[in-house]
Amino acid sequence: MIAAIVLAVGIAVMAFAESKMFTLLDNATAGDNTTINIPYKVYQNWACEVKISGHPDNATIFLGGNVSGGDDYGSFGNDIYTQLPRYALDSGFYIFSIQNRPVKTIHAEVASMSGGVNPRMSMVCLGVE
Repeated sequence: MIAAIVLAVGIAVMAFAESKMFTLLDNATAGDNTTINIPYKVYQNWACEVKISGHPDNATIFLGGNVSGGDDYGSFGNDIYTQLPRYALDSGFYIFSIQNRPVKTIHAEVASMSGGVNPRMSMVCLGVE
């Protein structure tokens, strides 16, 4: 009986995927970047929220990472996630997700942002194991 309870609890714990929120950009301008090393965990699914102020004419973000924890960052999104669409620039808000891209180090950068009045960008991403 006790073994069955321990097994049931163990299965329930394994079924629960841990998640954590990371602030990658905070009131950033073109060229600003952040790198976060994630100790003891590998998060593989990501949901990111981008907020843009100042109505820039265009903005490109780079989001990369690696599993080794080093300084080499490959893009783990794809082009649709790097060049922000016009509606996001107009509304000041954009959400995207990336699945099955495990990383222990995540790196975000405002690759370019021009036009508008003092444009700034913030981005938070929820990583899920």
